[in-house]
Amino acid sequence: MPFIVSLSEFFNYIFYSLLAGHVALSFVPDEKKPKIIIPKPMLLLSILGIIVSSFGPVLQVIFYFSDGSDYFNQKSWSILTDFQVGKAWIFIGWVATFLWMTVYVEGSKYLQAFWLLLMILAVGYASHVASLSFWTGLLSHSIHFLAVALWTGILIHVAWFSKNLHNWMTFLKWFTPFAIGCMVIILTSGFSVMLFVVDISDYINSWVLPYGQMLLLKHISIIPLLAFALINGILLRRLSAQPNLNIRAWLKAETIIITVIFFFTSILGTLSPPHDIDFTVKSEGASKWLEYLIGKTIITPVNLKPMFSVEGFFLILFSFIFLIMIFLSFYKKMKPYFAVVCGLLFIVCTYFGLMVSIK
Repeated sequence: MPFIVSLSEFFNYIFYSLLAGHVALSFVPDEKKPKIIIPKPMLLLSILGIIVSSFGPVLQVIFYFSDGSDYFNQKSWSILTDFQVGKAWIFIGWVATFLWMTVYVEGSKYLQAFWLLLMILAVGYASHVASLSFWTGLLSHSIHFLAVALWTGILIHVAWFSKNLHNWMTFLKWFTPFAIGCMVIILTSGFSVMLFVVDISDYINSWVLPYGQMLLLKHISIIPLLAFALINGILLRRLSAQPNLNIRAWLKAETIIITVIFFFTSILGTLSPPHDIDFTVKSEGASKWLEYLIGKTIITPVNLKPMFSVEGFFLILFSFIFLIMIFLSFYKKMKPYFAVVCGLLFIVCTYFGLMVSIK
């Protein structure tokens, strides 16, 4: 069940990003963007995909409250009608139907934006933080999700569905500040959402739980993403006149790193948030993987502390080397996918460097 829910959450991010990019670019004049052609069936299937993938969290709750013999009983109906996650899925299903019809008849872009915004608000309504503090959680999660979908969606459309880059410079003139603004909103709202789940003073202690492990990996992954964003938003702009510079390939490389972050985020949705770390360790146990890495059993009260280790030092050093190699591969005109490998190795080295540097 956790695998199915994680997979549904992962595709949910992809589907929303595709639709958000399509709607956002429909408001941009043709002379300020590359020529982009995305098949209408892909958009329609993305809308249907949202209806299916959004049911993953609902299914998780149904299995949690079922007695193991009859999953779809009166309890299931209660979950759909009484729980926020159930009501949100029903609402998303209805609104997605209207969006599907609007896209099918190539209706007003304003109406498409309205339906999509309602669906994103429903995602915020169903979020864990909204159940803790309704209005603050609803707004912070919705804004975070919207900024992620807009930035990622536009990037995916330009990287994978553009037919040319004739208007590349005019595109960057508005997209670069737009992307910077989205990133500021993502980081700010993401930090706000995190504080609902993990106290900043317990951030390191949360690593003893699977949730904390995934949260750490997600945060580490943001660093190479920022490196690619710097390359594509600023460095490519300065060197775009050079021959043999594959701009679209570098954009595709950035989207690959984004999917890695989506992967870690999708797993977070299946794990128990560490509101009370000691209680969670007692009730569900600590991460077996972390216990294996540090070579001891985690006991309560949890009090992890950073420490110096030779292994950790060299792993962190290697991670910075891989980060530098992302930029070197760009200047040396190497294949962008080599930079992706360096980004992934940065994540791996940083993660293990931190894990062997706690006690």
